[in-house]
Parts: sequence; structure tokens; C-alpha cells
Amino acid sequence: MKRGLLVTRPSYDDATSYLFYYAREVIDSAREKGIKVLDLVRPRLTKQNFSDLISKQDPTLVFFNAHGDEKRIYGDKTDEDEEILIEEGRNHTLLSKRIVYARACYAAASLGKVCTRKGGCFIGYKTPFSFWIDERWSAKPSNDKTARLFLEPSNLVVISLLKGNCTQEAFDKSQNMSKKNILKLLRHKKEPGAMASIMLLWNNIEGQDILGDTNAVF
Repeated sequence: MKRGLLVTRPSYDDATSYLFYYAREVIDSAREKGIKVLDLVRPRLTKQNFSDLISKQDPTLVFFNAHGDEKRIYGDKTDEDEEILIEEGRNHTLLSKRIVYARACYAAASLGKVCTRKGGCFIGYKTPFSFWIDERWSAKPSNDKTARLFLEPSNLVVISLLKGNCTQEAFDKSQNMSKKNILKLLRHKKEPGAMASIMLLWNNIEGQDILGDTNAVF
């Protein structure tokens, strides 16, 4: 296994467009450290290309930004359908013995469990991963302070791993940043949207899970 980072970045709706942008911050951090990055975006974001890169490049760390469900993580959307990249019972063994962070709804509920049966670590969400956006900044996500409340803590999982933290430490740092953001919002809880953001942040905290080897290091 080679010390590299594979990132999937679809962009075909508001949610994936924001994940596409914020994942770039992680990619920039990796490249600054001289880490090889395999950045899968359209039109190369296909199941075949994903499988080929896993098999040939053998990256240690895989970072999904996608829609998902309990047994699948999706890639890009073509002809109205989302292509499945990973599916439990079909090709989930591609992720065995790797460190995986899936920023995708429900992926840790079942898929993450089978992916770690033979080793590795899977960090993800057993419930939906959700975030609010400020539509005034949809064309420039970097200025969206609302979205950053949710996406910066989730980015911290991979950024911490790139710094040499073990998987449990990366998970804990992400959780702690979300809690700090809740405390910030509580100081301004009468402002419009503050309580809704607090509830959604807490749901992400409760839904985030770590499976497999909690001492794994990138």
C-alpha cells in the first residue's frame, strides 16, 4: 500500500457542489506536504476509473465526497442516474485495510462495518450528514460562514490524518470542533437560524462513527 490520498469529488447539485469546493482545501493541504493526491472529478469520476486507481495506485487513504446510503457510496451523475462507486457485497473489498473517510449519508451504518472486517479503519456517518448553506454565497462557497460551521469540522478528519494523527485522534478533533461551533452559536442563539444550525451540528456529531482500527496512521 502506497502513502497516497484518493479523493472523489462529484458536483451536480448544491450538496455535492459544496463538498467539491471544501474537499479542495484538503487536497491543497496534502499537496503542500508533498503527498500524492488522486483527485477524481468529472469526467474521470467513474466506477471503472475508481477501481483502476485503487488497484494500481493502492492509496492508503480514501476520502469520499458523495451521496450515499447504508450499502453504497455514489460517484458522479450521468443520464439522471448516480453511478455506484462502492457497494456492499459487490466491490467493498477494494476498501479493505485502508483508512477511509466517507463524507456521505448513512455509509457507516452497514457498508463501513463490512469494509473493516479484514482490517483498516472507516470513519463516516450512520445517519445523514447534513449542513445548511447561505444561498447568497452559493457561487462562492468560501464566503459562506454558515456552511463552514459544518464542513470545516468534517474536513478536519482528513487534515488531522495528513498531519500524522491516528484515526481516533482525527475523529475526536472533528467532533470537538463541531462542539466548539455549537458553543459559538449558543452565544448568539437568538440570531436567525442559530438554533437550527445547533440541532444539525449535534445530529452530525451523534451520527459520526469510527469503525475498525482506531490506532491506524496514514
